[in-house]
Amino acid sequence: MDSRLTRRNFLVGAATALGAAACTKGKSVIHVGDGQAAQLNLLVTSGAVDGPSDQALSVFEAGIDQRVAYVLTGKNGLLTPAPGSTTLQVGTDEKHWGPPVPVDIHSDTGASTSNYLTATYRFPAAGTYWLRASFQGQTADSPVVVIDRTDAKIPLPGQQMISTATPTTSDHRGVEPICTRNPPCGFHTQSLDEALAQHLPVALLFATPALCQSAFCGPVLDTLIAAADPYAGKVNFVHSEIFTALSRNSANTPAVLAYHLQSEPVLFLADANGRVVERIDALFGKAEATAALARLATAGA
Repeated sequence: MDSRLTRRNFLVGAATALGAAACTKGKSVIHVGDGQAAQLNLLVTSGAVDGPSDQALSVFEAGIDQRVAYVLTGKNGLLTPAPGSTTLQVGTDEKHWGPPVPVDIHSDTGASTSNYLTATYRFPAAGTYWLRASFQGQTADSPVVVIDRTDAKIPLPGQQMISTATPTTSDHRGVEPICTRNPPCGFHTQSLDEALAQHLPVALLFATPALCQSAFCGPVLDTLIAAADPYAGKVNFVHSEIFTALSRNSANTPAVLAYHLQSEPVLFLADANGRVVERIDALFGKAEATAALARLATAGA
């Protein structure tokens, strides 16, 4: 399998060909229940791919609270359900479903189509689970993989960050450009290993703005920039690109390889001791980023 990140193909495909199985990550778009025409699809956007290199589904870890993010699409594109109009259930298979899980609806990503939904769920054990979304009398299901925490390669909350060098304005470390945002962001003044050594909280974002411009992942760097100002001098912000050059065919950067990433974007939030406090996979909006930074700034205080 090509070692380059592959989830972008799912995200971009979902934005341009909603519901088309050939454009999704594995089986992330599944049937619509109740025998109805395929008008509702559930696209799971969170769950960083962490496990076998051929694993195509969203991957979560057992035994900890998980942020489950997703979007709903219909025959005319992305849906924007009103609060209380949709539910999410988790099942051990397609016949046994748990009670509805509280759902939050977000519409502040800055993208032209920005609506997405989140829930918090703790998967009790490793295995394959199913998610079921209900909206306007229809249901859509999607499987997700849950792995044991000991099998996870990507740092989890409670684990230490991986101290590795990232490109800076003074040392590109073979990455050109070091920031594909136009204009470049200001999160390249220090390397990640230097930031971790300062014993301040760290926000590390893996994202490639120029090559991931879909409604699902393109705006996250701008979103983080918009939320960062109140934390200047209190939190070290680091942005790491995905590729060593401005091409999806380029190699992944050493930092991406060090963090074992197979999908993006991913935001790591670590406390002053370098311990991961929170990890936000895929699309997030300003409200989520602001709340996460507020929690980070007080972590361990």
